Amino acid sequence: MSTLKKITLTVIGTIAISCQYAQAKPEMNCIGIGGETLFVLRSQMDLDKSMESRANDVYDRIRYVLNNPNLRSADIKVRRLGDYGYKIVANNELIVPIGPKEAEAHGMTMQGLANEWVTHLRSVLPKLTARPDLLATSYKNIPHTSVRGRQ
Repeated sequence: MSTLKKITLTVIGTIAISCQYAQAKPEMNCIGIGGETLFVLRSQMDLDKSMESRANDVYDRIRYVLNNPNLRSADIKVRRLGDYGYKIVANNELIVPIGPKEAEAHGMTMQGLANEWVTHLRSVLPKLTARPDLLATSYKNIPHTSVRGRQ
């Protein structure tokens, strides 16, 4: 198995385990859509926004990004977010910002966490563009996973 495949499998495996663990941890929010786990938010607050607010924002942004049927893995990138952190974008559209509190909650640097999440999103998001059932007008209408504690 190539090194790239090993890294990808490790990242995907870690995210899947994190979402199972998130079911028992009220301070985590597993972000998933269409049966695919995207990432796990662990910080209650980051960049002056609550975990719930950030999760809702992400669902709206993902819906918007998935409306592009030509989305390619290479379109998903990590960018600096001024002096505040990093952000993951697709075709220059914000998907998720990553600040110091979220990175600290993961035990990583902001750039390290952004790189881990972007690697996973590059493998998952292009597959989801082929799913017309995910192109709802609001995150509330998208079949998604948002696990907080034992809801």
